[in-house]
Amino acid sequence: MANLRTNNLSGEGGRNAYRGSVFFNGEENSYLTLASGAIISGTGFGTGDFTVEFWINQGVNAGNYTNLVSLYASTNVKRFQVAFLSSTIQVYTHSGSWADTGYAPTAGVYEHIAFQRDYSGSTLKMYANGEEKWSASNNRDYDEAFETYIGDGPTAAYSAFQGYLSNVRICMGHLVYSSNYFTPPTSELKVHYISENDKTILLCCQDSDDPTQEATGKTITAYGGVDFSHNPDNLIKNGNFDVSATAEWTHSGGSAALGTGQSGTFNDGNHLVLTGSGGYAYLRQAFTTKIGRTYRVNAQSNGGDNSFISTSTSESDAVITDIRSTTQTTNGRVAEKNFVATQTTYYVILRGNDGSAGNFDTVSVYEQETPIPPKVLPPIGADAGNTFGGAISMNSSSWMYFPTGRTEERVIVNNNFGARGLIMGGITYPGAGYQNVIESIQIASLGNAVDFGDLINKPNAGAGFSSKTRGFVAGGNTPDGNGINVIQFVTIATLGNATDFGDAGYSRANARGVSNNTRGVYSGGESASSPNPSINNIEFITMSTSGNGQDFGDLFDAGSSYATASSPTRGLNLGGYRDGEVNVIDMITIATTGNSIDFGDLINTARNGNGGVSNGHRGIVMGGYSSPARTNTIQYVTIQSMGNAIDFGDLTDARDPGVTSSLTRGIATSGDYPANTNIIDFIEIMTTANAVDFGDMLTKTSSPQTCSNAHGGLADDM
Repeated sequence: MANLRTNNLSGEGGRNAYRGSVFFNGEENSYLTLASGAIISGTGFGTGDFTVEFWINQGVNAGNYTNLVSLYASTNVKRFQVAFLSSTIQVYTHSGSWADTGYAPTAGVYEHIAFQRDYSGSTLKMYANGEEKWSASNNRDYDEAFETYIGDGPTAAYSAFQGYLSNVRICMGHLVYSSNYFTPPTSELKVHYISENDKTILLCCQDSDDPTQEATGKTITAYGGVDFSHNPDNLIKNGNFDVSATAEWTHSGGSAALGTGQSGTFNDGNHLVLTGSGGYAYLRQAFTTKIGRTYRVNAQSNGGDNSFISTSTSESDAVITDIRSTTQTTNGRVAEKNFVATQTTYYVILRGNDGSAGNFDTVSVYEQETPIPPKVLPPIGADAGNTFGGAISMNSSSWMYFPTGRTEERVIVNNNFGARGLIMGGITYPGAGYQNVIESIQIASLGNAVDFGDLINKPNAGAGFSSKTRGFVAGGNTPDGNGINVIQFVTIATLGNATDFGDAGYSRANARGVSNNTRGVYSGGESASSPNPSINNIEFITMSTSGNGQDFGDLFDAGSSYATASSPTRGLNLGGYRDGEVNVIDMITIATTGNSIDFGDLINTARNGNGGVSNGHRGIVMGGYSSPARTNTIQYVTIQSMGNAIDFGDLTDARDPGVTSSLTRGIATSGDYPANTNIIDFIEIMTTANAVDFGDMLTKTSSPQTCSNAHGGLADDM
C-alpha cells in the first residue's frame, strides 16, 4: 500500500511557473499607466543597453496602432513604443518614426517577445520565442522622463489592446539575452540590480488578481477594464430626497420643494417637485468617476421634466439626455442606461419645465463592477505548489502526486494555446445560404470570432463533437436539402481546412454528438429519405484514427435537434424533436455500447434546437424553440446523478444557438432562423446567472456545428 505520510505528498511535476497575467478588454481608456517621470531613462537606458520583454496572448485587435508598451516622450525621437498595426508588431524608436518588424503573433497563443538594444553595436533587435525576427541600426539617446502606458496609448490616435500580457519587464544597462537564438524564460521573471544605471526599471503584469502590482516599488494606476476596484454606493447624494429638496444639490430658477403625493409612482411618497417659472428650474450635482469605467444611471419621474448626465453644468454637453430607464417590449426587462467615463467629473442635471411641475425620485448613478477574467498564463515552467482542481493521480506505488494548476490552465499545457471553441458551417437566411466557413474563439477571453478555415462541404445541423486535438462534424444538411453521411475533422490547434474522416452509417441532418477524449458518439437526426422521419440509431468513432461509424445502440425514442452534454463517462440528450417538441432527457455511457436510458426532464417547456454545454459536472441547456416562439431560458442538470433540470438564468437573446464550452465557461453563438444573428454571449458554468456579451461572429448563421478542445467530456484528462 502507498505510504501516504505528508512528506510523501509531492507537488513537483506541475506545469506553471508563471503565476499571473493581466487581461486587457480592448475598450478605449482601459490601460495601465505610471506617472510621468516614474521611469527616467538615465545613462543606463538613454545611451546604454536595454531589454524590453513580455509574454503576449492577443485577441482581436484593431488595424491602427494598438498599443502594447509605450515609453512616451514629448520629444518624438526619444519615444520607445511597441504596438500592432495590421497584425504585425511595430516599434517607434530608431528613426523617430514607426518601423514594421514584419512579425505577426498568433492570436490566442502565448508568445515571448523581447526587444534588445546593444548600444555599443548600434543595433536594436526583436526576438519572438527566442529567435531573432528583426534588426535595425540604433544608437538613439533616450535620455527622457517617460510617460509609461501599457495596453493603450497616450492619445486618441492609438487603439486599446485586447488580450493578455504577462511578465512585462524593462531592464536598462544590460542585455538579458546574449544569443540570437535562446530559450524563452521558463520561470517567473525577477528584478535585476547591479547599480542605479544597470537594473530592472519596470516589472509588472505578474498578478492576475492585482493588475497594479509592480515588483520594483513603482505605483501603477489602472483604468477601465483593468481597474478591479469598485465603489458599490450610489454616487448621487440625497437622490431619494429624504433629507430635503435641495440638500447636496445646486438649485437655480423656479422652485424646488418636497412632494408627498404620487405614492403609486414613487412608492415612498417622498420626492422632489421641481417647477419652472418664466424659464426652467434646475437641480445640479457633480459626481466623481473613474476614466474608462461604465456607470449605470436611473431616475424615477412623472415625465413632466427632463434629466441629463453631462460633462459640464450645461445640458448642451449631455452624454445621456433622459436618464430614466425604459421598458423593453421584447421581454419586459428594465433597460439600463449606461455611459463610459472619459473624465473624472460628471454632472447629473434635473430640469423642471416652465410652468409645469417635474417630479423626481431615486436618482442614481452606480459604478459597474469589472468582472475578474480567468487566469491565462504562459504555458511553460514547473510549479511546485498544489492547487486541488482535479482528480488525484497515483504516479507510483510509493508516492502520491497531486495535480497542480487550475483545470483551465491544464487545458493550456495540453494544447499550448488555451481553450478554443470552433463554430463550423451553418446556414445564413436570407442571403448567403449554406456556409462552409469555420470560425474560432478563445473561450477564456472576450472578443470577436476569427477565421479558422473551411469545411469540405457546406453542412448545417450536423453533429459536432471533439477530443482535445480534433474537432468533428458528422452529417448535416446541404444545399440540395438532403442529409449527408460525411464525417470530417479539423486539428483544433492549427488553422486550416477540414479533412475527410469516413462515413456515418446513415445520411442524416439534425443529429447531435457527445464525446470524451477517445470516442465520439453521434445519434438521432432526420433521415435524408422523404418524408425525413427522425431516426433512433446511435453510432461511434474512435477519434484518433480514421474510418466509418460503428453501431452503438438505439435511442429509446427516435429524435433530433436536442441539446447534448458530456462528462468523461456519460453523454446526455436534452429535449429535442420527437414527433413534436419534448422535455425528456436520456443518457448513454460513452465507453460502452447500448441503448439510451431515461435521465429526467427539462423544466417548464418542451423545446428543440436548444444548445448544450458542460464542464463534466453540470450539463446546461440554453435557448431553443418552444412553440410558438424561441426562448432565452437556461437550465441545468447534474450529470453524475439523475433527475430533472433546475433554472439557471437567461440568454441575452431568445434563439436556438450554436454552443461550445470550456471547463468554466459556456458560450452561446448565433441562431434565430429565419432572422439570423451574429451575437456571442457566455455564462460561468458553476454559477446561476444571466448570460453576458462576449463578442460577435464573422457571419450571421443558424444551426452551425460546434466543438471545443476543453469541454466537460475531457474533464478527467486536462
